[in-house]
Amino acid sequence: MRDLVFFSAFLILLVFALRRPYIAVCLWLWSGLFVPVHWLYGFASHISYNSVFAAVTIIGFIFSTHKSKFKVNPIFIFVILFFIHTCITSIFAMAPDVMVKTDLSEFFKAILLFVFISLILRDRHHFRLFLWMIVLSIGFMGFVEGLKFIASAGGHRIKGPSGNILSDNNHMAVAMCMTIPFIIYLIGETKEKLIKFGLRLMLIMCILAVTGTFSRGGLIGLIIILGYFWLKSRHKLRTVFILVFAATLAYSFLPQSWYNRMASIDNAMASASFTTRINSWKIHTLMALERPLIGGGFKGPQVSYMWRILAVDIDKFDFIPTPPPGDKGWAAHSIYFQVLGDQGFLGLFWFLLFISLTFIRLSSIERYFRRHEGKESWPCLLAGMTKISLMAYCVSGAALSLAYLEMFYAILAMVVCLDQVMKRSVANEKKSPRAKNQSVLVANGGAS
Repeated sequence: MRDLVFFSAFLILLVFALRRPYIAVCLWLWSGLFVPVHWLYGFASHISYNSVFAAVTIIGFIFSTHKSKFKVNPIFIFVILFFIHTCITSIFAMAPDVMVKTDLSEFFKAILLFVFISLILRDRHHFRLFLWMIVLSIGFMGFVEGLKFIASAGGHRIKGPSGNILSDNNHMAVAMCMTIPFIIYLIGETKEKLIKFGLRLMLIMCILAVTGTFSRGGLIGLIIILGYFWLKSRHKLRTVFILVFAATLAYSFLPQSWYNRMASIDNAMASASFTTRINSWKIHTLMALERPLIGGGFKGPQVSYMWRILAVDIDKFDFIPTPPPGDKGWAAHSIYFQVLGDQGFLGLFWFLLFISLTFIRLSSIERYFRRHEGKESWPCLLAGMTKISLMAYCVSGAALSLAYLEMFYAILAMVVCLDQVMKRSVANEKKSPRAKNQSVLVANGGAS
């Protein structure tokens, strides 16, 4: 029955997607994050919904007669350069071809989505649908997992859909931290009281769900974004009420093992998992020193034989004491060291460059729309919330291997589109009669 209902809804959505490319690309994002087959068990579970919506987006955009203008954006250029760099490093990768091709293929899908989001999203309702797709995927899963956590009195261990990068509890925690600012944004955008109440309830459940993942990185990210949001919020009392309510729920259901795990943050060097991370960071750095421009390719440093070869020189970093790294290769456990080991110093340069440019561009967008349309204008508010979302990724990602996360590149694409909105606003401002009159006055020496 569930499969029949979902398949019927899929056919209806497909009709809308065929008519509007922006709907198609948003459904492409949603199907990639939500992973519909995770929720289905019958005939509908055999359909690749993500591939269908991707194909519909590409075909719909090619044949669309109302394509939006796209002005060159530095973020877009450097993300594409980073992808080209990964293609080059994959040719010389140290890992087995099957592993490299799989990772490159997954990253290509993320970049393809990045490109089409950048080309399609332009209007306010486009951005709202885009954000709703994130909230109705990651936010919905956080809501459901939070309810399960309460129903099990804290016994349910929260993680993402199986067979997906978010199946890891730590990865799911980061994705929910990245989603929380967008839930807050939609609460402010929504007028219907029932929907607004549902979003507030989802916000509380997602906060609870992040703690229920038992992820230390997720907890640090959550504290940072909620603290930052509280400082910037105009409704500090209301915000405190929501946070206190979520904290009370967490205190009621979190088991002692959670407090024991979080307490290890204070004494990280005594934790075996943390020293393993440091060893992995050392190995990935050694890989970059060995091949500065191209690194080891996807998963190159964590292949067992490469790990053992690089471990011979681990004494170069003996100023950070750690136990012997062992013979088994480990993931980087850091977006920065992951890129460094996989793509070399040049790849890390591209990666840090487009992240830095994204924050700079978001600040420019905030300033422009605050000056011209007020601090309550939707682009200004959205730019601010997007900065918090990316801050969560950059902070929590420092201890997780999520450098090629599709959701991250989709949000970068949204920033590219926000920049297009700002450029369009600037162009319209220059064409306005007032601007023309001002230019005439300047030309006449300011005479009236």
